[in-house]
Amino acid sequence: MLRTLAKAHDALTFWSFVAATVLLGIIFLTYCLEVVLRYLLNSPTSWSGELISYAQCASVFLVMPLLTKVGGHVAITIVIDKLPARVAATVSWFLYFISAVVCLMVAWFGLDENLRQYIDNVRLMRVHAVPQWWISTFITYGFLMSAIHYLRQLDFRNFSAQYTATSTIG
Repeated sequence: MLRTLAKAHDALTFWSFVAATVLLGIIFLTYCLEVVLRYLLNSPTSWSGELISYAQCASVFLVMPLLTKVGGHVAITIVIDKLPARVAATVSWFLYFISAVVCLMVAWFGLDENLRQYIDNVRLMRVHAVPQWWISTFITYGFLMSAIHYLRQLDFRNFSAQYTATSTIG
């Protein structure tokens, strides 16, 4: 059962990465279109700036779970790299556990805020009004999926973590 859930979580993480990649392509094309329309044809769009900023937010939080899974998140590992392997694994376990708890708390606060935005019909008021929960849901999603990845890397029997981050400092 857990193996099936882990596979589903990995698949969702992969497809989130694909969606983030597509959004980056959309950002690039929209930006190029806006430059051409604004500076060559003197006919700027009213929606491109909003689309680009919303897509940036979504793409960051869609790729966040994959970065957590592969250890691509920010990690200052100089202390852990100098520790003996067993001690480093235990310290990593506690760091990953704390990271999971923090991500779960942020996801919980985010979900609460998403629900408030939905119930109160809060809108982002720029040129085009957009329901705010459409954008902020990506934040909740990214933190929840990352928390699950942190928890999956913990070995609760030995208090060690599957340490994935690598140091770039010699």
